[in-house]
Amino acid sequence: MRLLTDVMDHPLDPGYEAAARRRAAGGATGGARRSSALAAGVLAALLGALLVTAAQVAAAGRPDADRGRQELLQRVEERTAAADALAGATARLRAENERLQSRVAGAGAAADAERADALAPAVGALPVTGPGLEVVLADAAADAAGEATEGRVVDRDLQLLVNGLWAAGAEAVAVDGQRLTALSAIRSAGAAVLVNYRPLVPPYEVEAVGDPAALQTGLAASPAGSYLRALEDNYGIGVSITRRDELLLPAADTVGLRLAQPPGAPPAAGALPSPPVDASGEGRS
Repeated sequence: MRLLTDVMDHPLDPGYEAAARRRAAGGATGGARRSSALAAGVLAALLGALLVTAAQVAAAGRPDADRGRQELLQRVEERTAAADALAGATARLRAENERLQSRVAGAGAAADAERADALAPAVGALPVTGPGLEVVLADAAADAAGEATEGRVVDRDLQLLVNGLWAAGAEAVAVDGQRLTALSAIRSAGAAVLVNYRPLVPPYEVEAVGDPAALQTGLAASPAGSYLRALEDNYGIGVSITRRDELLLPAADTVGLRLAQPPGAPPAAGALPSPPVDASGEGRS
């Protein structure tokens, strides 16, 4: 009777029953795994689409200020190249004019021509060569954010340096190849420094022709020398002073008369005095 009762209550062998339960459990786990993999794939696709869309929006939405800055830089480069070409043409025409003057000048004009030739280097009309002093001003190293605000060389720094070199006995001065005359201007436009209305980039190389020892001594003892030391100590601006056995300074781009007149001629209308290199402007705080 017990055997019949077991057969009726348990028609399936316990081993087969356990195997059937394992197969059922394995099928449910595999389905869950397939569902998880599918969900992960969909999420990855959505994330990739979002990243691509964000990159496209960022590229298409570049600020107008950046585009304007690139256009302005291109215009500056084009105008600078055009100004350089005109300066070269001016130098060639000046040389041709001097050659023609020497041919047509009579004996009475020889003395005037000789005096003009003697004064030409001093007023920047001709290139000059000789020993002198080279002073280089460089911006301070950038901070962690990549900016150097107070450590930038500004127009006033160059103004004081140039005037200090003149006071020390310089016979001719040029900044990054721009010859300085009584009509020269050192100005700023935003963060750019302009010399003779030409934008320059740091480091700024100031060359002065004259006695190197006298120039160095006179500059060090002048207010300009104290100012340079303050730039180094307080703002980290690089200052390099080197004696040179030979410097070559080009002629000024334009040399014109604003006050000089032939003897007996009336003064030119609207003539104004020619200022020296301007040292006005706000100093460093």
